[in-house]
Amino acid sequence: MSRAALIITAAALLVGGAPASAQSRPEVPADQAVKKLPRQGLNGPRFGFTAFTGDVAEQRSSADLEPIMSQFGWQFENQVVSTNSGNRALLEGLVLLGGLEQGEFNLSFAGLAGFRTETGVEFGAGPNFNFNRDSEEWTTSMLVAAGATMPFGDVYVPVNVAMGLAKGGPRITALMGWIIG
Repeated sequence: MSRAALIITAAALLVGGAPASAQSRPEVPADQAVKKLPRQGLNGPRFGFTAFTGDVAEQRSSADLEPIMSQFGWQFENQVVSTNSGNRALLEGLVLLGGLEQGEFNLSFAGLAGFRTETGVEFGAGPNFNFNRDSEEWTTSMLVAAGATMPFGDVYVPVNVAMGLAKGGPRITALMGWIIG
């Protein structure tokens, strides 16, 4: 082989131009293979409550507010990846309005990256941003959530518990609702 041919062959190998027989790929087990799915979107209402702990619970008590408040909102979910076994990677958005029964206006936006097993058990984590009309302040927390989404025909019923890790003490939120695609 000439020197020019050797240089061209070496350059082709470096940039991925090797023949198909030289580029072997490991075999992926069928139950772990990723399926090409349309990005299924599931949306629906959520309702529940948030319980405050620590300094925040004490501040609420001092302001004649209960350390627990109602939550109502809407969930947006996109299934990003699904395996043949039924496991799914998810991106979720959640908008909640809380504390209306106490004359409050707390607006919350959460974004979660998560995983749902074929049996519906799920977990996720992500940031949460809260705005309180009375204090006119934005606060942030990190959410860690777990729960289950159970199918009932074309309707799914999610039941989740989340812990917001934040300055002033953790916040525990329990939500349920339904989502449809």
